[in-house]
Amino acid sequence: MALEEYRRKRDFRITAEPPGKQATRSKAAIFVIQHHFASREHYDFRLELDGVLKSWAVPKGPSTESHVKRLAVEVEDHPLPYAKFHGRIPEGQYGAGTVSIWDHGTWQPEGDAHQSLRDGELVFSLKGRKLKGRWALIRMKPSEKFKGKNNWLLFYKGDSIPTRPAKRTATPRSSAAKAPKAAKAAKRSRTVARLDFISPQLATLAEQPPSGEGWVHEMKLDGYRIQALVNHGTVQLLTRAGKDWTTRFSGIAMALAKLNVDTAILDGEIVALDDEGRSSFHRLQAALEEGARIPLQYSVFDLL
Repeated sequence: MALEEYRRKRDFRITAEPPGKQATRSKAAIFVIQHHFASREHYDFRLELDGVLKSWAVPKGPSTESHVKRLAVEVEDHPLPYAKFHGRIPEGQYGAGTVSIWDHGTWQPEGDAHQSLRDGELVFSLKGRKLKGRWALIRMKPSEKFKGKNNWLLFYKGDSIPTRPAKRTATPRSSAAKAPKAAKAAKRSRTVARLDFISPQLATLAEQPPSGEGWVHEMKLDGYRIQALVNHGTVQLLTRAGKDWTTRFSGIAMALAKLNVDTAILDGEIVALDDEGRSSFHRLQAALEEGARIPLQYSVFDLL
């Protein structure tokens, strides 16, 4: 697919998504998986090939259990800069919702990637922060249920990553010559490090509490689930759907900015307490919507 379809669907005067163009391939082909809270929550799986990102929408996300095969719907190619895109796509735009980077790294096909895609069977290795090992994309046969869609199955094939023999041998430069450059790169990477939204674990409805040892329980807080990204004095507050609510809870953000940490990702609930110390959603709504002078509290229950 060409980038014309990608551009046709978007108004770049409104959305912050990169217009992009077909680019020269990277030294090592990259992959990215983006968690997308659109009309339907899903994961976007993208592989760099021929200067663009070949893309599939994976409704349930990739599974590292080899017996689990996940539906992957092929969509339009995306430009390479999209691999770094995260944030909110405005309402009314294609894919409106919040995008966060779930995983990224490099990938390597087994054999000719172009021929494998034409044949409908692409086997490849991933080297990411979360996903590693061998994976496969297998094209499904057309059916009445999925008529008009280019559907594939994405699944994990194991940890073994085959090594490809080098085509020629080169004499390495001395480590002493590389050291200053490596030190500068390390320092630069620390400076520009970015924290990404992590999709939070949500409660699951059950008929009765679990039995057996090893379980604890806690009171349910009636407020807003908020993830705080603290990064060298700057703070971003995100809802469980990845929406930026920093300005709505500016007082909490200012307090978190004073924490004696370089970086941290906190998971918790912002609440307003009643006179008996219980969380009250009614009081929280009054503080947000009516401007009532009600103190808010951020109860942190996890350090991600």
